[in-house]
Amino acid sequence: MLNIAKKLDYIRDPQDDFKTYLDKANKYGFRCIFARTKQEYEYAVNALNDDIIIAGAIDFPEGVLTLEEKVNKFKEYALIGYKEIDYVLNQNAVENGNLKKIEEEMFSIHEICQKYGIAEKVIVEMCKLEGRDNIKREICNIANRVKPTFLKTSTGRSFRGADLNDVKLMKNILDDNICIKASGGIRTYQQAEKFFKSGADVIGASSAIQIVEESKRKMLNFDESRVRTEHQNGVNLIPEV
Repeated sequence: MLNIAKKLDYIRDPQDDFKTYLDKANKYGFRCIFARTKQEYEYAVNALNDDIIIAGAIDFPEGVLTLEEKVNKFKEYALIGYKEIDYVLNQNAVENGNLKKIEEEMFSIHEICQKYGIAEKVIVEMCKLEGRDNIKREICNIANRVKPTFLKTSTGRSFRGADLNDVKLMKNILDDNICIKASGGIRTYQQAEKFFKSGADVIGASSAIQIVEESKRKMLNFDESRVRTEHQNGVNLIPEV
């Protein structure tokens, strides 16, 4: 059975304190959680299971920092100890299709990440490029040249979240060594399954627990259905002694 929890980046419920958030992450074994401050990061290092990644987020969700400000933030987070960071591309450049500026930013951040051993997730905010697939394709081509760890659809904080067609477009263009993260509006196992089948490697979701619980129920129903079918077909499911 696929451990779907290891393909989910768990977004904190605003009603949960940080300890509760980490307790839930440990219980379900999610791929990663997000620590917003140095204090949260240091607490998570001691409280989390070793196989759960502690990720950070930079210029999230606005995407308004200058490149210099963003680079300085990455250096600051690297010194704290972060090994995975989601960051939002400059949204003025994205909305205006300024490909030169996008490539400059992506390349500069990638150099910093390579230096400090950080896996970066580049957030495009694809919803702002509705009807402009040519720009989406060019951003994917830039990613192929720069080779970030992930290209990510969206923050989930804009007017639309992840879209299956965007994930399919990304999958068709991106090199195999660039992972795809879909985020925003994915709340059910059925939705998550469609995104994985369309090419997403990882999903970011505040409904991660619901997705895992639904996947468990589906597997349980599948197993019960299989037992009934085999029984009807005369298959002896009880081992002979």
